[in-house]
Amino acid sequence: MTAEKTRDPYPFEKSFDQKSLEFDQRQYMKNNTILLGIHVLLIIPYLFLSPKHMTVVNIFSILFYVLGFGLLKKSRRFIVIYSYMILAEILLHDIFCVLIFGWKCGFQLWIISLVCTYIKDYITPERSEHERNVYAAIIVITGFLTFTALYLITEYVNIPIQDPPSDKVTTAFVLMNAFITFSGIVAFTGIYTRQMEYKYTELHQQADFDQLTGLGNRYYMNDLLREEEKNSDSVSGYSVAMIDIDHFKAVNDTYGHHNGDIVLKDIADIMSEILPVNVSPGRWGGEEFLIVSDRDITYPEFQAILEDLRNRVSSHIFILENNVNIHCTISIGAAGYEEGHSIQEIIKKADDNLYEAKRTGRNRLVA
Repeated sequence: MTAEKTRDPYPFEKSFDQKSLEFDQRQYMKNNTILLGIHVLLIIPYLFLSPKHMTVVNIFSILFYVLGFGLLKKSRRFIVIYSYMILAEILLHDIFCVLIFGWKCGFQLWIISLVCTYIKDYITPERSEHERNVYAAIIVITGFLTFTALYLITEYVNIPIQDPPSDKVTTAFVLMNAFITFSGIVAFTGIYTRQMEYKYTELHQQADFDQLTGLGNRYYMNDLLREEEKNSDSVSGYSVAMIDIDHFKAVNDTYGHHNGDIVLKDIADIMSEILPVNVSPGRWGGEEFLIVSDRDITYPEFQAILEDLRNRVSSHIFILENNVNIHCTISIGAAGYEEGHSIQEIIKKADDNLYEAKRTGRNRLVA
């Protein structure tokens, strides 16, 4: 009988890579410092304008943010947990402020900022869309009920600890709280935008680049070819080369697919190292690569670059697992741009030349 799988109660370790974690640690450190600074500044008006209740509450808030720096230096899990603790602290502090200073001072505006900040639980992206929607609904309903309850209590209930300040101080509090509310929304928008940019970049990398070699994949190379075709004319144009690793199946069968991956990555690294910036390599599929040069490189120059690549690969020592050393070679078929010929026709010509290179002995360039 197999044990039933249980859901990880703290799946946050899967939500970030190290780069994202370090960014979020810095961001929360900044936010923590800002919130700590706000509470330190609030000590002054609390001491002079209210009973001791709010001063005591504020001291606990200051201690909370001081201890928070230690939590933020730990793991992803603590960042997520601490973010919810910040939510609870701000909400409790806000409730005390409204009950003591009254509705007119505008402390209830903080709730709007909190709802905007936490309505989408972007720091735990592993949750399903349904879980996110339920969470958002809970935040909105909780914020609305708290906002409404505070209004009704301050309007219709005699609160013993309430001590409304003068009109001038009330105006100052309203302006201060409006500024804090807008600043909180702006700060959240910055964090959320950064997270979306990071996710977009990550998805872009997955969509356009080969995970093993880091080179552009077939979709990326097709886009590049279309762009180069637009820039080509009767005088000059792009060139392409199809590359195939000789006897690659034998490498996989003899040494295993993991070692075959080492060969693929080494060849990709050689391409990235020696090819000029206006010559772009990509993984076309399996053990095949496609190389595209722009119109600034003549076809004879392109052939010389390909010959240099072929020689570099044939002289390279591929170090496999268990320190096994092997040599590999590549066959290359090249074709230059011809006006009136489609991308597919030019690639087919390069592919035909590649077939000819393999048929006539391999480890050679046919152009």
